[in-house]
Amino acid sequence: MKRIGPFAALVVLVFLAQGALTGCASLFSTKEGGAASSETALRASFSGFEDVVIPSDLSPDRKKSQVYSAGKVKVGLLTFKGRVEPGSLADFFRNNLPRNGWKLMTSLKDRDHSLIFLKDERVCLITISETWFTSICEVRVGLVEKGSEPGKGTTTG
Repeated sequence: MKRIGPFAALVVLVFLAQGALTGCASLFSTKEGGAASSETALRASFSGFEDVVIPSDLSPDRKKSQVYSAGKVKVGLLTFKGRVEPGSLADFFRNNLPRNGWKLMTSLKDRDHSLIFLKDERVCLITISETWFTSICEVRVGLVEKGSEPGKGTTTG
């Protein structure tokens, strides 16, 4: 049996590295001669929540997702996986959720990205974590208790 020579192995490695490095290049479309569009041209689709947009580069993990109806709105947890850079995914949500009326309350970055949005009587917590080859995005939507919104709570004495 013949062994692969060092040059052939190097060529294979270069092609694999090129594929891995350009795998996220489809996340952003560029204008002619320009940088990534501020319109965030990630292909987007609506999730189980009617006003939370999810990049279509992510696939739903139905085993780790639960959505319930709470009156007129849906609440629960949706989990998605995909080969998307966590920082660009966080930017996607920062740019697109406000277009649907969500207000960014806070954004945290340590090992994971955490974003908290508020809209009417609902809160949306988005957590983005990274594994070896994929990013995991958890989108939680819940109801906010009346009087517990920032600036509208009661004080105790």
